[in-house]
Amino acid sequence: MQSGNAVADVVFGKVNPGGKLPVSFPRRLGQVPIYYNHERTGRPCNPDVKWNSRHRDIPACSPLYEFGYGLSYTTFSITNLQLSSSTVGRHGHISASATVTNTGSRTGDEVVQLYIHDPVATISQPVRRLRGFERVTLTPGQSRTVTFTLDRSDFGFYDNRGKFVVEPGQVDVYVGSSSDAQLTKSFTIR
Repeated sequence: MQSGNAVADVVFGKVNPGGKLPVSFPRRLGQVPIYYNHERTGRPCNPDVKWNSRHRDIPACSPLYEFGYGLSYTTFSITNLQLSSSTVGRHGHISASATVTNTGSRTGDEVVQLYIHDPVATISQPVRRLRGFERVTLTPGQSRTVTFTLDRSDFGFYDNRGKFVVEPGQVDVYVGSSSDAQLTKSFTIR
């Protein structure tokens, strides 16, 4: 009964939305299926090369709105990604922290998201795996450090025999406000 009032409050700025998309939205139907945790194809998309793995009528390789995308009446920056260590044992854990700052002029919510990628696994891994997220409410100019803890359940995977394994090698960590996160660091599992 109050949905009209709720929509009006958002449209006229009485409240500041902080929701994020639970799916990726394609630019054109030809991109379907499109999702953030796809596996590498071996033919990466490059919109500047005519003979490449992409649709000719789509100006970019990315979705129109990526997984985790959201709008707000304020802006945020996510900076200073730090890892607690550059190496971790197979049964150990590692912490990743980043600073989120409200750079706008209104109080608002941001959902800080952490993704990982294992580029050297024996079984092809998705380009991004969401391993943590945290909603943060900040006033204008306020900053807060968000910390995520990763352990074997985050950087391990199931092999072809259904056994859970943690393989040594490099793991890339991405932090941002959507699956298009660009802030990155790496650690090594020994």
